[in-house]
Amino acid sequence: MDGIGPALSRVTLIDGQMAGISGDMLLGALIDAGAELDGIQSTLDMIPDHFSKCSRVKLISKEVKKHGFRSCRAELMITEEESGETRASELILATQEVGVSAKLSDKARRFANNAVRILTDVESKLHGVDASSTHLHEAGSADTLADILGTATGCDSLGLFEGRIYSCPVAVGGGTVTFSHGTVSVPAPAVLEIARQHHVPIFGGPSNEELATPTGFSILAALVDTFVEVPPLLIPDIVGYGAGSRELSGAPNVLRLIVGHTAQDEFDRDRVQVVETNLDDVSGEVAGLSLQRILEAGAEDAWVTAAQFKKGRPGYVLHAICNLEDLEKISRVMIAQTGTLGVRYQPWNRFILQRELITIKFELKQRTFDVRLKVARDRFGEIARVKPEFEDLDSISRATSLPARVVSDLVLEKARKELGRKSVGSEA
Repeated sequence: MDGIGPALSRVTLIDGQMAGISGDMLLGALIDAGAELDGIQSTLDMIPDHFSKCSRVKLISKEVKKHGFRSCRAELMITEEESGETRASELILATQEVGVSAKLSDKARRFANNAVRILTDVESKLHGVDASSTHLHEAGSADTLADILGTATGCDSLGLFEGRIYSCPVAVGGGTVTFSHGTVSVPAPAVLEIARQHHVPIFGGPSNEELATPTGFSILAALVDTFVEVPPLLIPDIVGYGAGSRELSGAPNVLRLIVGHTAQDEFDRDRVQVVETNLDDVSGEVAGLSLQRILEAGAEDAWVTAAQFKKGRPGYVLHAICNLEDLEKISRVMIAQTGTLGVRYQPWNRFILQRELITIKFELKQRTFDVRLKVARDRFGEIARVKPEFEDLDSISRATSLPARVVSDLVLEKARKELGRKSVGSEA
C-alpha cells in the first residue's frame, strides 16, 4: 500500500465511537480505505463450495452519505438454499476450508478462525450447551462467513496484519432488540459476553437502538491487539468510512478506520493499570511486607515512596503496576495487607522493549555454571540490553570467591560472544 512505511511501523485504529460496529460496516471501511474489491469477492465466491446452505454471495460496494458524510456501504447479496439452523461445527469448518482455498495469509486465516470460534463459543455459553452441539440462529447464516472472511481478505490486502491494530471504546446504543430468542436489552447478550471475555470497553448511546452486532464484536475481539481510550500516536495515511444500513437520528451511522504509521518504530506499546494508596499509619515493616505480597499476587512491579501528609505526618505511598485483568485482585491484596480504606487506579500507556530470559553456560575456575540473562530487544530484534540475574552472579561469586562485579563483567563478555553483539551492557 502506497504511503505506508516499513511493515512494523504500520498502525491501524478502528473507531466505533460514533455508531458502533457490525461486520458489513468494517468491510465497507476496509474497501473505502483501499482494500481490493475483486480480491474480497474472490474469497466470497468460495463460500458456496464449503457451506452447503449458500449458493451465491455477491458483494456490492457503493458510495452513500450518512448525515452528510461520504462513506462506503458494503452490501452482501446472498442466496441461501437450505433452511434450518446451522451447527457451530459447520461454520467453523467452512471458515477453515475457505481460508485455505482462498490462500489467505497465515495471520488472516488465524484471525478468521479465532473470530468464528469467539462467536460460536459465546453462543454455546449463553445456551448452556457444549460447543459441538450448539445450533446457531442469526449467527449461523452465510452473512457471518462473508463478514469474517471478507474482513480477513481486506486486512490482508491492506497489510494490516503486519502492524499493530488498536480500537477505541465501542458505542453499543441503547433500548431493546428483538431476535430469535425474544426481546432483550441492548447490548445483546452475545455482544455483552464477548465484551466481558475479551475486555472490550463499551459505552451506551449515542442512539437509543442496537449499534453493535455479535459478528462485529467477534471480529473486533479477534482483530484488535490493544483497546485504548486515547488514540495512539500515529501519522494518518488513509481514512476509510464504512456505512451501516440504517439512518440514525443522532449521529452518522459510520465506522471509521484509520491506517497510518508511527515514528516510534523500535518500541512496542502496551497499556497497564497503576494502583496506589497513601499510608500514614503503618510501619515500614508492614509497607515492605505489603510490597512483597503484591508482587507475589502477580503485579508486574511494585514500589514504595516516602511522603509527607497533612499535619506534617510522614508516611508512604504504595504503588503497583498490573494488567487490567489483575486490577481487582491487586487492589484486594493492597487493601487487605495495609488496612487502607481505599485505593486509586489509572491506566498508563507504555513504550516497551520485548523481553526474554535465556540461560548460558559459563566456565570459571574449572567449574561450569548456568547463568540466566534478561535480554531486551526492540521490534526489529536488535538487542538493547542484557542483564545477568543477580542471584546467579551472587552464587558464582560465593563459589569462586570473586566479587560479584568481576563475575558480572566476565559473564557479559561471554554473553557478547554468545549473542553476537558488542553493545551488550555492563550493568549487573
